[in-house]
Formats: sequence, C-alpha cells, structure tokens
Amino acid sequence: MEMKEFHYQDGLRVSLFNLDHKAVPYHFHNEVSDMMYCSKGQITIELPDTDEVFTVHPDQVFQVPHPNKHRFVNGAPVGTPSRYVLLQIGAFDINFVPAAKDLASTFAERAATPATVDTVYIEDRKGDISKLADHFEQERPEVLDPEEQADVVAALRCFASRGVESAHPRSGHSS
Repeated sequence: MEMKEFHYQDGLRVSLFNLDHKAVPYHFHNEVSDMMYCSKGQITIELPDTDEVFTVHPDQVFQVPHPNKHRFVNGAPVGTPSRYVLLQIGAFDINFVPAAKDLASTFAERAATPATVDTVYIEDRKGDISKLADHFEQERPEVLDPEEQADVVAALRCFASRGVESAHPRSGHSS
C-alpha cells in the first residue's frame, strides 16, 4: 500500500492511495467523513458497524460518514493494483481500531454489494473543491506522477459535480 498525502489546507485534505493487496487498517473519524473516488481497479469497503461490504469501481464514489469504522481493501484480482483518491472536509482526525485482525476475519470471503449511491455530501465546499481541481490541473504535486495527477483532478471534479451541499445525513450516528 502506498499513501500519498499532498494537500491539507483550509479544511480540505486530499490523498491518493495505490493499493496492492494490503488493506488500509480499520479506523474511524470523529470529525470527518471519508469520500473516496475509485480511479483504477476495484475498491472494497468494509463497514463493521453496519455489517456491510461494498465494491466501488472506477469513476464511482463512496462516502463513509463519521464515526463509522471502516477500511478500504483492494478488491481487484490478486496482482491487479487499485487506486483511489480520498477527500476529507474539516479537521482531520483518525482513530485506529484495536483487534483489527479479528475484525478482518469476520469479513473474509464475504461477497460485496456493488455500490449504487453515486453522491457525496460536501457541505458548502463545492466551489472550493472545483478551485482545487483547477489548481491541481495546472500544478502537479511533486509526489504524484502525471497519471495520478489526472486521477486527482478527475476525482475532485467528480466530488464537485456529484456533491450534495449539506452534511451527510448519517454523520455523527453509528447505524
């Protein structure tokens, strides 16, 4: 797994993850939701709080409202890399889940449901997200290669175009 953190300013945090077959550890956030855009391969999202597993394909988005526990896994066949762009709005926080190995075993071999909701909740930040896409289209962060830069721009434009300008209705509540 390769995580590239390259922007955290004015309450917008943007990162890019290249996943081999190691998963991002189970975690949760008290203040921010994870909005992810799959740009390559297939991403599986495991949500222990709701006992759900979803699959996200390229050009699809998915949002995990806080404070739900979750992890992102490469859901593509072994040997196939996957990539996603992560957007978080607000004050970043992260809490890793103890005994995650036990938690992971409960999701092993479970079939995932294709993600069907194609919107994210972006509060009142549509203009800021669009400006950030314009910025990254003109200036490539050092840590990104040109393909990753294009993926970040596509993700931010997707978040802005599909974003609902309100807080996630389930944020702050575990289901």
